[in-house]
Amino acid sequence: MGQIYRMKQLTKEIKDKAFADEIPIALSIYSESFSMRFYVHESLFRNAICMLGNEEQQERYLDDINNCRILGCFAMTELGHSSALRKLETTATYDPSTDQFILNSPSVTSTKWWIGLAGQTATHAVVIAQTIILGKNVGLNWFVVQLRDKQTGQLEPDVQAGDIGQKTGRPGLDNGWIQFRQKRIPRIDMLAKWVHLDTQGNYRPAPNPAVMYATLIPERLSMVLIGNRMISQALTIATRYGVVRRQGNENQQIMDYQSHYVKILPAVAFAYVSHSALGLLDEQFGILTAGGKMNPGTYLNHMGYMHAMTSCLKAFTSWYSTEVLETCRRSCGGHAFSSYNALGQIIGDWGVMTTGAGDNVVLLQQTARYLINVLEKVELGIFPDLEFKSSIEYIKDAKRYLEYDTWSVGDASNGAKDFSLLFEAMHAILVKRLYSIKTALKSNTEEDLLLECVRVAELHCAVFMFGVCSEKFGQSKDSLNPSVQAIMKKVTALWGMHVLYTYSDQGFKEGYFNSDHIKSIESAYFGMCKSLRPQVVGLTDSFSIPDFVLKAPIAKYDGDIYQTYFDTLLTTPRNTGVPPYHAKYIKPLTEHENPKVKNKLYISPCVLKYL
Repeated sequence: MGQIYRMKQLTKEIKDKAFADEIPIALSIYSESFSMRFYVHESLFRNAICMLGNEEQQERYLDDINNCRILGCFAMTELGHSSALRKLETTATYDPSTDQFILNSPSVTSTKWWIGLAGQTATHAVVIAQTIILGKNVGLNWFVVQLRDKQTGQLEPDVQAGDIGQKTGRPGLDNGWIQFRQKRIPRIDMLAKWVHLDTQGNYRPAPNPAVMYATLIPERLSMVLIGNRMISQALTIATRYGVVRRQGNENQQIMDYQSHYVKILPAVAFAYVSHSALGLLDEQFGILTAGGKMNPGTYLNHMGYMHAMTSCLKAFTSWYSTEVLETCRRSCGGHAFSSYNALGQIIGDWGVMTTGAGDNVVLLQQTARYLINVLEKVELGIFPDLEFKSSIEYIKDAKRYLEYDTWSVGDASNGAKDFSLLFEAMHAILVKRLYSIKTALKSNTEEDLLLECVRVAELHCAVFMFGVCSEKFGQSKDSLNPSVQAIMKKVTALWGMHVLYTYSDQGFKEGYFNSDHIKSIESAYFGMCKSLRPQVVGLTDSFSIPDFVLKAPIAKYDGDIYQTYFDTLLTTPRNTGVPPYHAKYIKPLTEHENPKVKNKLYISPCVLKYL
C-alpha cells in the first residue's frame, strides 16, 4: 500500500497531467504487487460502479474511488463456486419494512474467496449475490457493501473477513475471504443502471441478464495487458542472455541455434500481435461504454461479440504466455533458477493468470458457442449488425469457403509476401471446423465436443490477432517509418505462419491440408524465424524495459551479464564467511574421529567384498 500512497501523493503534486497519468502505468510495470492492488481497486471495483451503477450511484462513489478515500474490492468468486456464476450462494434478501437488503453467507462454500484487497485493505466491496425479493429469487445483482471503518480499519458489524494466506506468487496482494452475517445495507446500494427496485418490492430486471456480467469484459482486457507486460520482460531477459551466452564447438551465440530462435522469435511476434489486438478491443469497448454513459441499445447489441472476443483473447493469450515463460526459463538454462534473475518470480506471479477472470476452457467454449451461433444465423441470411469491423466477417462467406477442397498454395513461403494467401487458409479451416462441429452437435452433446470447441476458438483468436496486425502493418502507410513497417510486416507474417504451423492439424482434419502442405508450412515457418533472428535484440529492446525494472543481471542492457551477476551475489547476506550454524552442526561432525580407523586406510565393506 505504500506504493499506492506515494503514487497518489505524486499525482497530486505533479501539475503536468499527462506526466501524472503515466506514473501508475510505470509503477504497474515495475511492481507486480502494485499492479494487482491498483488493478483491483481502479479496474474491477471502479468499473463495476461505472458499468452497473446509475448516475446517482456514480456521483456518490466515483470521486472517492478516484482519490482513494475508499478502497474497493470485487467480491464475486466463492470458495465453492467460480465460473458457474448462476450457482453462487451468497444471498441478498430485500426487507421492505426497513428498505434494506440483508446479505448472508449461508454456508462455508458461499464464502467469498480469493478476493484481492479483502484480506487487510479494502474498505468497500462490490458483491454479487442471489437477490430475493418478496420470497422470490430474481437472479444475480451487485451491491456496494462497506467492509471496514475508513478511520480505524476495523471490520464493520456483521462482516467477517481475513487473509487467505501464503500463495505461490504475488505476495504483495492481500487476497482474502469474506462472510456476511445478516449484514444490512440500504436498498440504494444495489447497483441499478440496468435494474430497478422500488420501496414496495416491485422489481424490473435487466433487459439482458448478460449485462450483469459486463464488468468481466474490462477485467479480461486488464489481464491481457498485465500478461503482455510480464512476457515482454521475460522475453527481454531470454533474448539478451541468448545473444551473450556462447556454446558449442564454434563458440557461437546460443540464439543462433535453430532450437533456440524457433522458440523465441514466434514468442516475440506474439507479444506484438497480442498487444495490438488488445488495443483494438480496448478501443472498441471504450467507444461502446462511453465512460459509463453508454447507449443501452447499442451496448446490448454488441455485448455478445465483445464477450466472445475478450473471453478468447484472455484465454488464448494466457495459455500461450505460459508456454512463452517456460520457453524463456529453459532458454536461460540453470541461471533462470536463480531468484536474482527474475524469471522464477515472473513465473510464480504468472500462475493466477490462467485461472483468474474465468477458467480458460469455459471462456473458449463460450467463444466457440458464439461462433457456431453466428454461422447458423448466416445460413438463415442474418448477420450481427456491428458498428465496427469485426473478426467474424469471414463467416459471411461460409458458403464459399465450404466449397474449397484444398489450399491452392503450393509454396507456403509466398504467404509472407501476400497475406491474403494465409487468410484464405485460416478462414477456410475455421469455417470448415465450425461447420463440422455444428453438424456433430446434432448427434453428440457439447461435452463430447468440448476439446474440439476449445481448439477452434483458440484458432479464431490467433487469426484475429493476425488480422489486426495485417491491417496495421501489411501495407505501407505515411504514418509509419518504412524500415519499421518492413520489420513489423515480417513479424506479422511470422505470426501468421506460426498459426498455420501450430493449427495445421485442424486443416488436415478437414482434408484441406495434405502432407505436402504441412511440409511446406514447416519449412516456411522455420525459414521466417531464421530471417528475423538478426532483429531479435531490436524487437525486444523496443519494449523499453530498463534494467532496474527487469531486475535480472543476466539481462543487463550493456551485455556485461556475468560480472553484474557475480557482483549481485556478493552483495547478498551471508554470501561468504562462516555460517552461523558451523559451530553447532558442522564442527562436531568434522572433529569426530573413529578410533577404529585412526591412522588407517579406510575401505568400505561394499568395496571389500569385491577384493
